[in-house]
Amino acid sequence: MSFTGSFSHRQKSSDNNDSQASQEQNQSIVENHSFRDHDAETFAQPQPEPILADSQDLYSSQIGSDDDTTNSHAATHLREHLQVSGSSMRERFSTFGWISRQDQQRSFAALTPETSPRRQPHSQDDAPIVQNDTATNNDSWQTQPTLPWCPPWNAPSPGGTQQAPIFTDVSFHASQATTIDEDPMDLPPCNGSPTLSQQALHDIADRLFAHRTFGPPKPEPVGQPSVWADARMDLCETLHYFRSYQSACHSTGGFVRGFMFDKVAHPRDYIDSNVVIARAGGGQVKDKDSGEMKASGDQVEGTTSQNLKNCMSHYNPVVIITGIDNPHMPSQPPHQYCVLDYFKPTHTWVEKSGNSKIVRYRFEKLNARKDSWWRPIDVEDPVELGSFSPPFIKSCGTCARESLQIYLNGWMCLQPTCGLFWLILPSSPDSPRGSEPFEPDEASLVYDPRFLKVHTPWPNDDHEYPLTSNDAMLSSHAVPGEDTSEAFIRGAVCPLCGRCNSRISWTGWECPCGWTKTPPHTLIPALSLREPLWPLTHNYTPSRDTHSPLVKVFVSFAHNYRINRYSLPGISGFIIHMVANRTVVSEPGGPDAMFEELQRVDIGLRRRMIENRQLKGGTYTRNFLVNYGMPYKFIAATASHSFPPSSHPITAARSRLSWAARYLLSHPPSTPPSPSSDDDAMSTSTTSTSFHPSFALREFEEKEFNEVLALGYFESQRVSYHDDGELGLGPTIATISLGAPGTMRIRLKAKHHLGVSKAGVYTDAVPLPGCCKFEERMARVDELRDLRATVSSGQYRNRLKQLPKELDLKTSGNASDALTMKLGHGDIIIMHGVEMQKYYEHSVDHSGKLRFALTCRYIDPDSLCESEKPRYPVEPDNEGYDGAAWTLEDEQEGSL
Repeated sequence: MSFTGSFSHRQKSSDNNDSQASQEQNQSIVENHSFRDHDAETFAQPQPEPILADSQDLYSSQIGSDDDTTNSHAATHLREHLQVSGSSMRERFSTFGWISRQDQQRSFAALTPETSPRRQPHSQDDAPIVQNDTATNNDSWQTQPTLPWCPPWNAPSPGGTQQAPIFTDVSFHASQATTIDEDPMDLPPCNGSPTLSQQALHDIADRLFAHRTFGPPKPEPVGQPSVWADARMDLCETLHYFRSYQSACHSTGGFVRGFMFDKVAHPRDYIDSNVVIARAGGGQVKDKDSGEMKASGDQVEGTTSQNLKNCMSHYNPVVIITGIDNPHMPSQPPHQYCVLDYFKPTHTWVEKSGNSKIVRYRFEKLNARKDSWWRPIDVEDPVELGSFSPPFIKSCGTCARESLQIYLNGWMCLQPTCGLFWLILPSSPDSPRGSEPFEPDEASLVYDPRFLKVHTPWPNDDHEYPLTSNDAMLSSHAVPGEDTSEAFIRGAVCPLCGRCNSRISWTGWECPCGWTKTPPHTLIPALSLREPLWPLTHNYTPSRDTHSPLVKVFVSFAHNYRINRYSLPGISGFIIHMVANRTVVSEPGGPDAMFEELQRVDIGLRRRMIENRQLKGGTYTRNFLVNYGMPYKFIAATASHSFPPSSHPITAARSRLSWAARYLLSHPPSTPPSPSSDDDAMSTSTTSTSFHPSFALREFEEKEFNEVLALGYFESQRVSYHDDGELGLGPTIATISLGAPGTMRIRLKAKHHLGVSKAGVYTDAVPLPGCCKFEERMARVDELRDLRATVSSGQYRNRLKQLPKELDLKTSGNASDALTMKLGHGDIIIMHGVEMQKYYEHSVDHSGKLRFALTCRYIDPDSLCESEKPRYPVEPDNEGYDGAAWTLEDEQEGSL
């Protein structure tokens, strides 16, 4: 657990106790409440007895004779400082610490190692501290000196052991710990130091919570957010400090960048104009009875907490974003997601909620001088940061670790492994609650204003960091690919209304308010696609594909293409990779010309909305796409258009792919498989892999390609694993790759690989070679076939739920890639067979600035409902491309 104060500077030298500079420095620290972090274990003084949360004060402590000198020294110096600052402090607390923004503007000077508080040497002549009679006469109720809020660092002694704690004169203050079983009382004054009774602290807490509204309607905010979003994806694609699509925290590189606090909030979370207290995210599940999110177990201070502590050590502020459903917002957020501001994390600790331990965070606004737009209109903050003395802190007598008092109900040890964790210690042995420590009533917990409104100075206080990310800007030079780089796929904050906008259009950014930004495109010449380490010649291009030993490969050469035909284990169908050479890509109207033409004309590429119930505002495809011919909906509804005139890249692609499919379906492999293939593994297949070219060609001619789906990729865009097995599609799919090199990966679907679905139900399809527990699952095929024919569907499903446990099948994991194909500019991919899409899935990514993929399918018009059918005629392919016509050398066919 870390309670972080302000600065952590190592002492370089000791100052004279009586020096004026030292007194002025320490007085400044007292007035500004700037105390430093420390290692609690350095100052630990283990005691076997529990310590009192509220019975000690400045002038009474149960101490041992060895500590007399130390504590006498501390008390003497504290009295001196309280005398120096007493009059000004009394003025500030004359109305229980009510200091409004209009009454006082505070100024905080950044501390440096030269102006930070220094250690003071011990004095042997200081008077001893008076002991508390009650604690002295009752050995079971002993106390120890209140340890400093943030004492100075102590260097190890020359002998290698830690020096005894040296207390600074600015760290001690009168104990004002409170417990829930106390009657309202005024705590004893200490040399003019301001004192607040428990009732006064409760009154201040009431003022802090007076304007909190937990349900609609909430008051209007005094201002408007400078950055906001309607959709989670817009937010994550636009802002550099928040890119978490699911989690409430975005961390990267060992530091937290931003937090999102929305509907799922803890009842003790708190938000005002300058302070945010929130529960750490994660560790919650939906309760089956109430439907509410509840803790599924104890939270621990994990990676997020450590990254947050790194932010504290390096003075890195974080950005806090609120959702419109956040119940703790003091005003009604005007948009789905609203950026609050930069905040400095100040404390992390652990407490209990119900029966579970939870991690809590406290944040302060970095620039407290700036008005907070989320402050309710006509409502002023009743208390400014730093209006009270520092929070009460005590070292636990059981674990010897320090904890702050967070709640007015009483001091509690906040070390989760301690035996006194989350227990309030009674104020005396005859307390109404008895003599045993007790857990607080969570419903009655009230934040201690001294903790809630403590000010933690940072060197970069009042700095203004940008809430918008860097705009994508073009250089003054015409650099090919600059406007298609990764920076140009990021979202943009509208300079007119502050809305986060994902880049949806191929041509630029658009905001609903009317703002647009269209960067000019510098053409990427096709010649720049040539790879220097992989020369493209008029000879047949070498292969770069890799595959599993279970995959058969047949290699042939024809019409300037290397043709790699792959047969995957256990299914009928195949995948063909036609690797183009220089003759193919440079032919008139060929891949080079198509690539450059697609950059010159706007074919209507846009990112399309896909269904996603988990993200508010929906999700867009990662790439840009548009459809021509018969309408096609895979996972996104894509605008469709009629085929353009001849010589257009879209019509040219359909004609070229139709020729390739027709040629390959009519020419079965005439060479034996590659020696690397595993014939024995293939012999275990239970599905026919025979191929009948006359039947396949006749089927294709009856269902020729009537659709082209064009996809455009900027740098780093990709398509995740998916299949193309939608209802109404023909058995053959063909794609031509234009532009940057791509990588296509084929793997067995998870449910067929593992043999079980994510829901834990056994997959009763025939297992394929290479899958998990292949032999054991094959032995169950006949049993399940007979069982399905003799029992009810309910009994059959129950059996499917039992089998994963019997066979010890895992419900998570993915198959290794069975086939990886390196797609060059002008290469063609043909996938044939229904089982190919049923059992396998594929993904595509690329390694350049710009790539297009034009994919052809046959879509059965009868599979479309009336509203989905085109309102334009879908013309057949009239270009009649023939790849053999461009052969510049004798056709060669052979085997590898």
